[in-house]
Amino acid sequence: MTMQKTASTITPTLIPTLILTGFTVLSGLVLSSSIVSADNDSTVDEVNITVPVSCTLSGAGQNSHNAVINNGQYNSAIGETTIKAFCNDNEGFAIYAIGFTDNEDGKNVLTNATLGSTHDIVTGTAISGTNSNWAMKIGTITSPTPTYPIIIAGSNDDTEKEQGDPDYSTFQEVPDDYAKVAYRTSSTDIGTNAEGATITTTYQAYISPTQPAGTYTGQVKYTLVHPHSADKPQKPLYLHEIDDWQETWLHTIGDSVEAIDIRDGNTYLVSKLQDGRIWLLENLKLDPTNPIVKNRLNETNTNAPSNAIHNYYHGDISNPGWTTIPVTNTIANFNTNVEPQINNSYIESISSDSMDQSNQWKTGVFYNYCAATIGTFCYEYESEYDIPDTLIDAVYDLCPANWRMPTGGSSGEYQTLYQYPSVNNYSAYRNALQLPMSGFYASNSIVMDGTIANYWSSSFRASERQVYVLNIHRYSSSVNTTVSNNRSNGYPIRCIAK
Repeated sequence: MTMQKTASTITPTLIPTLILTGFTVLSGLVLSSSIVSADNDSTVDEVNITVPVSCTLSGAGQNSHNAVINNGQYNSAIGETTIKAFCNDNEGFAIYAIGFTDNEDGKNVLTNATLGSTHDIVTGTAISGTNSNWAMKIGTITSPTPTYPIIIAGSNDDTEKEQGDPDYSTFQEVPDDYAKVAYRTSSTDIGTNAEGATITTTYQAYISPTQPAGTYTGQVKYTLVHPHSADKPQKPLYLHEIDDWQETWLHTIGDSVEAIDIRDGNTYLVSKLQDGRIWLLENLKLDPTNPIVKNRLNETNTNAPSNAIHNYYHGDISNPGWTTIPVTNTIANFNTNVEPQINNSYIESISSDSMDQSNQWKTGVFYNYCAATIGTFCYEYESEYDIPDTLIDAVYDLCPANWRMPTGGSSGEYQTLYQYPSVNNYSAYRNALQLPMSGFYASNSIVMDGTIANYWSSSFRASERQVYVLNIHRYSSSVNTTVSNNRSNGYPIRCIAK
């Protein structure tokens, strides 16, 4: 920065002229010295450089935990994982762990540390007894002497140990909730040649004499938080377990949380809206044709009984332009337009509508009504085999357990929400539910993308032998809950908590 100085100059004095006879002589000018001085003001330019906290966690050896254990025996050292933590937070950091499973039933849940399916290998430390179990312990690198040592939670040198804390320097049951396993109270170097703070993990497993043969898989997730005194990570929330957490997290209108659909791992924003009901604020992204999803779909995580899910995947009938989910052909007059069909080509697409683009609202999966109702509402349109008028509503659908499709029509849940003054117009309603202008799928292509959107309801309109849908229209800025449409079209699904 250049600081300017103001010059101050003394004005020169003129010497009077002398008048002589006959001519005039003008004397020369006599000047005083010119003096320059700084003024009394100054300025300081302040430069602030902020170095953000940067923390990383990495591991090696995660795939080395394989063991063959005979019934009635245990293995006390199954593989070893090295975990390095780098964190420049002056108040240090902590490492938390939680166990979860991925068994043949697809129970990929961060809510317990159970291995297996029908016959579980539970967490524990016993090396004999009637229950199979597994456990873990944490160690540190001692040679060479670590530059940045780390404290094992619950160990003898743990200054923060509380009574009853597990000592993870010895085998402890794998935690079924986030547990602090190690921490450091100051920062580590995170430069190019940094060593970081390092811990190692080993596992043990005891196999009871009655454990059936098979391969059982479990996983442990490690998470770094900072500073070391920070609260433990939040246990993941799962959509099908909403009864366990909705009152804890969604007290008032506008409260929102993110929850995971256990069936495919997709995360959804969930919110309590003006009607006091809890809604998904995203279109369903579940692809029932995915083999992993197919294995994981069951009555504990889906709004359908096991027999309906079983029937959903039987048969082999296709329709061009759609991915067809085979079902048992039990009705003679089935029409291919009403077989369970989806299209997932646009699952991550954002419509051409500016509201969708600015908010990143995605289309999700298009389902015909047979697919949306998990194969339970698949009768031919306007045929003698159609659903009787006494069975007007779809009871089952692809929403997670404890969720379902909203009711439609003039007295349905789409309309009830729309009646609240704060959402009683096109833009406010779309913003409240975050509804993309997805168009719909018909004739082997997406139709009217960015112009309209229809969303399935669970309500059957007997007079038209069609299904009520929520219809929103961009150009007329309208919200209509009394429209009914053909069940063979492909629309998104939006779920509401039961």
